[in-house]
Amino acid sequence: MTIDLKEISNGLPGLSKVSGQHLFESCVVCLTRQSHSNTGTTIEVKGDTTVTTTLIWDNIFDDQLDRTWKDQFYATEHGAVCIAILLALKLTEYTIIEKSARKNGFDYWLGDNDDILFQKKARLEISGIFQGTEKDVKKRYDVKVKQTQQSDALKIPAYIGIVEFSNPIANWGSKK
Repeated sequence: MTIDLKEISNGLPGLSKVSGQHLFESCVVCLTRQSHSNTGTTIEVKGDTTVTTTLIWDNIFDDQLDRTWKDQFYATEHGAVCIAILLALKLTEYTIIEKSARKNGFDYWLGDNDDILFQKKARLEISGIFQGTEKDVKKRYDVKVKQTQQSDALKIPAYIGIVEFSNPIANWGSKK
């Protein structure tokens, strides 16, 4: 499977093109700062499914982009959102239909691409780690699974995506 990170810049029903470009930029910054190649960087996706994915992107990194994204924590969180959303599009039948309000225990509502009104069918929680181990990724995943408990009364699936950038790993899973 190959994921072109630039695709997020096209927008989604619940993500504007400008917001998609914002996420794309942050992801490029994180991957470039970790010396990954825009022509093909492998990311191991583990969790409910195990798959090797190749990330590709336009090399837009320059001094201005570097200065724009100096806050590495902020860049990491948004870069992880970019990858996790694109994984959601590939690994589920859903798309992003709306950003969740704060304090719900998850980041995005997922639903059907062709009928988004009143179709909040799943939740998506995302987190990023700029540099960590596979153990760190698993630990963060467990924390985020617990975080989604506050919205379990909705009785819809919750997907959790954790992205680590130094040795790209994604832990992707769901709880029903």
